[in-house]
Amino acid sequence: MDFSVLNREPGPRTLVEQIPPPPMKRDPLDPAPLLLLFDQYVAEIDSMDTQAMALQVVDDDSNHLAVEMTTQAKKLDQIIGKKHKALKAPYLAVTQPLDGFKKKLSDRLQQTQRIINGKIQPYLQKKEQERREAERKAQEAARKEQTRLDAIAKAEADRLAEEARQKALAEKKTEAEAEAEAQVAAAMAEPAPVVVAEMETETKTVTDAGTAKLKTEWAWQIKNFKELPNEAYQNRCDEVTKALAPWINYQVKAGIHNISGVKVFQTTKIDTRTRR
Repeated sequence: MDFSVLNREPGPRTLVEQIPPPPMKRDPLDPAPLLLLFDQYVAEIDSMDTQAMALQVVDDDSNHLAVEMTTQAKKLDQIIGKKHKALKAPYLAVTQPLDGFKKKLSDRLQQTQRIINGKIQPYLQKKEQERREAERKAQEAARKEQTRLDAIAKAEADRLAEEARQKALAEKKTEAEAEAEAQVAAAMAEPAPVVVAEMETETKTVTDAGTAKLKTEWAWQIKNFKELPNEAYQNRCDEVTKALAPWINYQVKAGIHNISGVKVFQTTKIDTRTRR
């Protein structure tokens, strides 16, 4: 065993610096951390729901408590709304200009398409008229050819039937037997081929970038709302009411309460305000 190592002067020590790992970068598009900020309100709202279900308003004290509870709920809703608005602000600062600029580009491109399509449509309409005329002629020619072939097939069937009938009579068979054999022979005749008109089915332009075609679809325009059947409104009452609400509200606020087809009446609702 070599003890000489014990008398050696200690050399410089190598220090290994313990550097903490860098903090993890949060993905700014990950909603989980933001949702956690609102998670703290869930238990509080659950408690409010439980108390609200058990609440009975029967006297001044319980009414006072109920008002206190509903205004607290409203205040909490306002707090959450403000926090939501503040947290969304940095994202909206990016997405709103982005959306606005994208919309400008999209609007321009859609306008470009409208200009070009407005020039394509008259030409394709002309081509469609030509296609329909060619289709009419092709169908007429096919009909005439079908009639000709049907006549030839019928003549051949009649010939075979007559030969079978004469043969049966020559063999001293009865008229009924001869007629039966004639019908069998006629059924064995080659039927006329079906003539199909060859024609284009649509007016379409194909390029390397895509296609454009003249599309026919149904359109409509209401001429008189009063003449629409009741079924048109039965499943759309909420939508129609919402659409008419601004006009009706304006009439009512102006003091006009006699509106044909509308029942105007007073109702009550609870109006709550929170103390700042």
